[in-house]
Amino acid sequence: MSNLVIWIIVVAFYAPLHFMLPVVFLFITGRESEELRRQLIRSVVRDAFLSMVVAVALAVLLVQLGWILPAMLLLMLSMAMPFLRIVRSRRLLAGEESNETQVG
Repeated sequence: MSNLVIWIIVVAFYAPLHFMLPVVFLFITGRESEELRRQLIRSVVRDAFLSMVVAVALAVLLVQLGWILPAMLLLMLSMAMPFLRIVRSRRLLAGEESNETQVG
């Protein structure tokens, strides 16, 4: 099999996890309004796309250099990037809510 086919298979299995896990996490743990949740989903999907593109590009480079284990670890660690957006956004929201309660 050619390298291109192998990378297509890797991305085909990697992409659903990379995109769906953060969105499911948002739905399970979120108490935001519907509009705010939509905004968070858009930003998380955008972050997931960017982190996936960068991670796959770096993984391809690492594999070409013969470093397969670091490449796979990079792919696994990059799945945490969208979760960082969720945590940061929720901390900002919590800070805004506490400011509103102090003022009101």
